[in-house]
Amino acid sequence: MSPQQGPGTPLPRRQSPDPEPAAHQVSGPEPSPDAPQDPLPGSERAAAPGGRKKRTALIATAAVIVSLVTVGARSYDGYLFYEKTTTKETKETVVPAGQAAKVKNIEWRATVTRIEMPDNLQYGPEVAALKVDITKKVLDAGSATKTGLFSDAKLEDRAGRSWVVNVAPETDRPTDRLEVGKEYKILAAAVVPTAVADEVELSFRPSNYRSDTPTADLFKRDTVAKLEDDVDVLRFRRR
Repeated sequence: MSPQQGPGTPLPRRQSPDPEPAAHQVSGPEPSPDAPQDPLPGSERAAAPGGRKKRTALIATAAVIVSLVTVGARSYDGYLFYEKTTTKETKETVVPAGQAAKVKNIEWRATVTRIEMPDNLQYGPEVAALKVDITKKVLDAGSATKTGLFSDAKLEDRAGRSWVVNVAPETDRPTDRLEVGKEYKILAAAVVPTAVADEVELSFRPSNYRSDTPTADLFKRDTVAKLEDDVDVLRFRRR
């Protein structure tokens, strides 16, 4: 996914370069040499491994979000917004807030929420960070090889301005076949002006790519003619 960015309105550059994300490594105070080796009572000790795993997962997720917001901030510094022009046929589906959209036996859900701007990004109150949570669920076995995600992901305000959405690299989603009925979570984030942070809406074009289609066949006219039309665009309402 690489949306084309047009010449938006540049923002003033900061004099110092952007620092690297600070949340990739989380550290706490060093334990005292005199502290007991196993301070947890029996019931808490039994629950500790699961609690540590959950905390580790939360830390990892927070680090990913900080990285995505940092990338979005750099895009925001370069251009206030981008415009994407396309000649593709488009069939837009507006999804009411809190509901799911079904496109060719794939169910999509998405939410956009405000989060705190990472401390290492020195922006003022005029800029806001947003977390975008997307889930994809295959509804039948015939669509299980539709392993692609989407393109043209953006947040758009009422005036038609749009800002880039940065999607985290895939880590645990299969590349050959998805499990029917399982929700696959996709993390993303963006940086937008605070004035429109509560109104911008997510939209994207779901991919019709199938993992069981040989790459070589994608260059054959008869094969391409049989592929499903890539015309659907989903827009998720905020309220």
